[in-house]
Amino acid sequence: MPHQLLIAQETDETAMIRYSPEFKFKDGLYLNIEDVKTNDPIPLARIVTDLGSYNKDFVDELYKSGKIILYDDYGIQRYIYTKHIWGYAEDGRLFIMVGGQFMRIIIQGSISIFTASATTHERKTFQPRDTTVYSTTTDLYRSHNKKYYYANVTGERQEYLFDFESNTLAAYNVDVFEKLLVRDAVLFTEYASLRKRDKKIKIGEFIRRYNTNHPLYFPANSLHNTGKVID
Repeated sequence: MPHQLLIAQETDETAMIRYSPEFKFKDGLYLNIEDVKTNDPIPLARIVTDLGSYNKDFVDELYKSGKIILYDDYGIQRYIYTKHIWGYAEDGRLFIMVGGQFMRIIIQGSISIFTASATTHERKTFQPRDTTVYSTTTDLYRSHNKKYYYANVTGERQEYLFDFESNTLAAYNVDVFEKLLVRDAVLFTEYASLRKRDKKIKIGEFIRRYNTNHPLYFPANSLHNTGKVID
């Protein structure tokens, strides 16, 4: 009987579930892609802060602070630099850190199409009577020449390819996609035979087929895990 019990326990601990769009990531901070793969974040409730409720503004403010203080499973206080944060999840939705900003990423499978807004700095003329200028240090940047200031301007949305296995975020184009698709010899051969124009049009189709052939799996017990130990 003890032997059978041990086998049952090992089976439960090693069981994997296939990813689907209904999958919910556990809320909390993800320090790296391995935390995401095991669905094992740092619960936000363990973070020592006076910022208040746990939402996107809360996480943004944490990131700006430079480092966070938290308690691990053993009640030991730890410090983590925010530049090491991969992202976070809220209400089961995943957000990734890109260019100093948290952006929502929808995992479609092993390869995903990630859409982000490109932010640029635009020089504007300083107006002494403009009370909105310099109202926030996070959005506005003053140049050494006080006649001008620089504002963050959100431009057109850009698409990227996110490879879950290698944690790679790259440009959405045929050359990049072919480097990812080469891992599936059958699909790669079919894709390589297409005309250049058709290759670009059919990237989405081949991503879906690749994800069907190479599904993501997560530990089943991660759905019930309550926390993690911080090294």
